[in-house]
Amino acid sequence: MYRAPVKHNRLRRMEEHDYTAACIYLITVTTVDRQRILGSLVGDSEDTAAIEPTALGKYVAEAFRKRAAETSKKTGCRVQVLHFQIMPDHFHGILYVRDTLPADYALGRIIAAWKSDCSHAWWNNYTVLKCDERDEKNKCSFCSQDFSSEKSPLFSRGFNDRILFRKGQLQTWIRYLDDNPRRLWLKINFPDRLRKVYDFRAGKKGHQYTAVGNTFLVTYPECLQVRCHRKLTEEQIQEEVAKYMKEARRGTVLISPFISMAEKAVYDACYKEELPMIHIVNRGLDGKFIYPSGRDFTGCTSGFMLVLAPYADYTPETAAKRITRAQCLNLNEYAADLANVTLKCAERD
Repeated sequence: MYRAPVKHNRLRRMEEHDYTAACIYLITVTTVDRQRILGSLVGDSEDTAAIEPTALGKYVAEAFRKRAAETSKKTGCRVQVLHFQIMPDHFHGILYVRDTLPADYALGRIIAAWKSDCSHAWWNNYTVLKCDERDEKNKCSFCSQDFSSEKSPLFSRGFNDRILFRKGQLQTWIRYLDDNPRRLWLKINFPDRLRKVYDFRAGKKGHQYTAVGNTFLVTYPECLQVRCHRKLTEEQIQEEVAKYMKEARRGTVLISPFISMAEKAVYDACYKEELPMIHIVNRGLDGKFIYPSGRDFTGCTSGFMLVLAPYADYTPETAAKRITRAQCLNLNEYAADLANVTLKCAERD
């Protein structure tokens, strides 16, 4: 199987996209050296986890809104902030460019101006915006530096953008941003369950993956591939779910990319009961800050799921495209290689 080469630049842009076009973007910027100076994690459980922003974090969020308003005023094009999330070492913002921007005022110029606003405020109001020295847990070496003389930027070079292409994607982004504090709480409190294993080899052919989650699942005596036809009635889907859930409740590990409606229904039922699953994903997990998303993330931290990525990298270009039939077949081949029983064999037992 082909394994794409690793590309280390996590801030690359979608080359064919017109960044002056009307569009919705998810913007992410990180502080220099990922210093935790924008906020601190509070809450004693995943359900109560939240970020308490510092004065600097509050300024960054407000400056994001002001820069959008300033852009609208200067260009006559409507630019709107739809949502944002402050995190200790990074900031997410959803920006809606409602009208086509002037050729010399593309997205990069807006973000660069906002980052510059934040750095200048940091230099000029250092004593007001620095970390609380009484907060020993979140104090950082960053704040011990004299930025008024060094003029070191607040944020790392560049930014990451994701482009909205599909219906329902905006709400997915908003849920993702809102879920960030909970995810951080889980990463801090269950680090072993989210340890990333590169060059993880498994299956009869010894294919290579990036793995996150319970890697012991591949050693279970019964691992069954979930594969369902994409054109099934609702009644047939429920029959498939019942069939596979019977095996999962017996302790069989279910393996699949979970692509078809029936396969997704099996995933939903299995997830609800926290039964063991191996999810083969059509995205890369290489990179220090790249982790499974949504329920996969929770399943990994809870110990009943393993996420395997056979591809090394994941680009904005691939994210924008629908999965192809060839990719579906490829992912199912990986699942078949990991499986050690068939449904008929399992039923005979």
